[in-house]
Amino acid sequence: MSDFTYTARDQQGTVQTGRLEALNEDQVVAMLQHRGLLVVSISRKDLAPSLSKPQQRTRVASRTHQRVTTEDQVLLCQQLATLVEAGVPLLRSLAVVTAQVESRQLRSALEEVYRDVEGGQTLRQALAKHPAIFSNLWLNLVETGEASGHLAQSLQQLARHFESVRHLKNQTVTALTYPAFLIATAVCVMGVFVYWLIPKFSVFFASMHVELPLLTRVMIAVSDGARRYFVVTLMGAVALAFMVRRYLRTDAGQWMRDQLFMRLPLLNTLFIYVQLAGFSRGLSTLLEAGVPLLSSLEILERSSTNKIYGQAIGVIKASVKEGKPMTEPMVQTGLFPPMAVQMIQVGEEVGELARMADRTATYYEESVETYIARMTRLFEPIAIVIMGILVLIVVLSIFMPIFKMAGGAGLHG
Repeated sequence: MSDFTYTARDQQGTVQTGRLEALNEDQVVAMLQHRGLLVVSISRKDLAPSLSKPQQRTRVASRTHQRVTTEDQVLLCQQLATLVEAGVPLLRSLAVVTAQVESRQLRSALEEVYRDVEGGQTLRQALAKHPAIFSNLWLNLVETGEASGHLAQSLQQLARHFESVRHLKNQTVTALTYPAFLIATAVCVMGVFVYWLIPKFSVFFASMHVELPLLTRVMIAVSDGARRYFVVTLMGAVALAFMVRRYLRTDAGQWMRDQLFMRLPLLNTLFIYVQLAGFSRGLSTLLEAGVPLLSSLEILERSSTNKIYGQAIGVIKASVKEGKPMTEPMVQTGLFPPMAVQMIQVGEEVGELARMADRTATYYEESVETYIARMTRLFEPIAIVIMGILVLIVVLSIFMPIFKMAGGAGLHG
């Protein structure tokens, strides 16, 4: 038997420390969990406190990056949940996951979280010091898990939520990648024509002293202007992009961006489906974790990436605060289709709002996939036709004078 000192928290979050005699650390963990305590750290009296201090962290990750991605969030939740559920003390779990993360920003934040938890703060308090990484959803689910003694389950719910978010993002990027590739290809082709081909023919036409068609004169003027003012145009484009980026970081810019997305032909339906899926998935995750409905709506309102839907969620929250059902303001905003309203209404009536929100999220996530597949099939022939028209215009502007000269030569002959 050996002496072990431990630090743990009860379901109210109160820190408890003490000493136990046991054969090994696993037996200490089992004894503390039997008391309903969340183990923070354990150290053997006659050994160096290796479980309560971060060990020399061998970087498991071979690739590192700066910013925190959704993939990093998913892996962090899954790994931390697995370790806590297996009975590994919280501090040891944090040390293990910190050594494995690939994001330098996340690693630095987790190192500070470790020190704060070691200093006696709750995990929720430690995470709250890094709002750029750990959102309100993170904080509320962790707080609920710590209070109920089911931190591992809350982390698993977070992992499932971030997996859904990642899937939606990937689907949206997939939908926009092909159009972006075609546009880039068209720009490159036009660049070759404007900067290389048209100037050569322009010199040739000038030497022939013939009257050029209007289309040819326009293309030559465009080519001359683009080549002459290339540096000025490039600097203007960079400055414009910089100003637009800064403007989109303001509230007014974000409102304008979201309103534009909601009005774009074809793409507006996709963005609406993405917002509905995100709202339903977030609501389901929070309710399943035991967060009250009003608090859940407040979290979703603050964390919404779309200003228009964030405002609509605020209207729903105000209505629920007055004791009214969610469906009335959902209909009034005009942003929620009948399908979503009916699913939420059924969930409220039968007391299964979390489950019905989960089904709603699944429905709209599948709708996003279906719509993207249809858009891709539709956009491909349209893009090919547009590119063909652009190339045809350039080709005609070059060959029309040649045909005219050939016709004139035939008449003289």
